[in-house]
Amino acid sequence: MDNGALVFIIIIEAIVIVWLASKLKQYEKFELMLGASPGGSSAGSSSTAESKDSVKQARESTLQPDSANAATRAVAGAVSSVNSDEELLDMPGVDPEANIEEAKRVQLVMARCRYAEFYLEQLDDDYERGQFQRIVNSCRNTAINIEDPFFQASALHPLIILLDRAEWVKERDQLFAQVDDELVRHRISEELASTV
Repeated sequence: MDNGALVFIIIIEAIVIVWLASKLKQYEKFELMLGASPGGSSAGSSSTAESKDSVKQARESTLQPDSANAATRAVAGAVSSVNSDEELLDMPGVDPEANIEEAKRVQLVMARCRYAEFYLEQLDDDYERGQFQRIVNSCRNTAINIEDPFFQASALHPLIILLDRAEWVKERDQLFAQVDDELVRHRISEELASTV
């Protein structure tokens, strides 16, 4: 499979993810409207519970069981828990729209890192190394500009693993020092230890 086909597949996956996220957002708005309707009877509350279950199942079915997407599952779980828990939505300082945007940026970094893996075996070529460096710089800039520490750490995770596989130890260590979330830091440490 050539690089053009792989880029095409990644773009299609990104479009599907964005489309699914928009559908999920519509279902959540619909769910909130059902929950806020006046005179809710027991039948209405059971249908609301059923719709919550179906939304939860839809979320779970869109997640891929691939081990390379563990960070995606963690980010999607964090976003879905923020969006589905009405108590969190009412808390001051929580902006679900900002979390969704930051989760999209995490997914973008993950997709770019996955694409950059195709250059790992060709880093001895100047052109291929330049392409790899451009992708790494783009991912680094995107990840560093994420404000939430968890989402930033989740975006740095695949980039650090990629740099480790490329044996760019100095760059890897610089990014690892910027990971503020302890849970993600622990996961990265485990993955780095398992590759030794």
